[in-house]
Amino acid sequence: MKTSLTLLFALLFGWAEGALACRASLPVLEALFAPWFKGPSFIKISSNAAQFAGRTTINSGSATQVVSTSNVRSDSLISQTLQAALPAAYTTQGQISLASGATSGTASTTAIYSGMNVLLTLEGLTSQLSGFPRGLRVNSIVNGVSFLVATVDSLQLQGVTANVAQWSIPEAVPQGIKVNTISDSGYFVLGWADGEPRPVDVTVMWEVKRPGG
Repeated sequence: MKTSLTLLFALLFGWAEGALACRASLPVLEALFAPWFKGPSFIKISSNAAQFAGRTTINSGSATQVVSTSNVRSDSLISQTLQAALPAAYTTQGQISLASGATSGTASTTAIYSGMNVLLTLEGLTSQLSGFPRGLRVNSIVNGVSFLVATVDSLQLQGVTANVAQWSIPEAVPQGIKVNTISDSGYFVLGWADGEPRPVDVTVMWEVKRPGG
């Protein structure tokens, strides 16, 4: 037993000495535990023709972005995460209080742009007077500033208390990136899952894992 332990310690010591003495520019822990590493612990992401990791920006107003790299195959696994620098007051949902007798109200948010779909609903319909139901519509949009919510028929809301309009802009939420297409040894295309552009620049941090060989 003592001989076996001595041999084991000798092997471990030799492995450590060999790893520390190797001339490869690897961190010590990576050299010691390389057999269990799935990939390098430090990744160089500078742009080049064969990079396997990087940072790519999907620009405001664009739904897709091409990433050029020869280190990608049709069966590659591409992992990615978002890094969004949101501007001030970038709100994708909220509420507006509409007093009894009002016909409209303003929602302020830098996330709104012309052509976006806004979901609207009126909270507490039972507080309205019987016979005076009112639907809501987006009356106008000021890009990156606000939008005006008004009753569908431009008539006043009737009720004994203030009416609350709830709104949401789903497509303004910076989430849901997918790989659209892959060209072997050429490029792949990142894009929003719903195909709709966002009104904000979003950086995608990506890595190609286990490329086909």
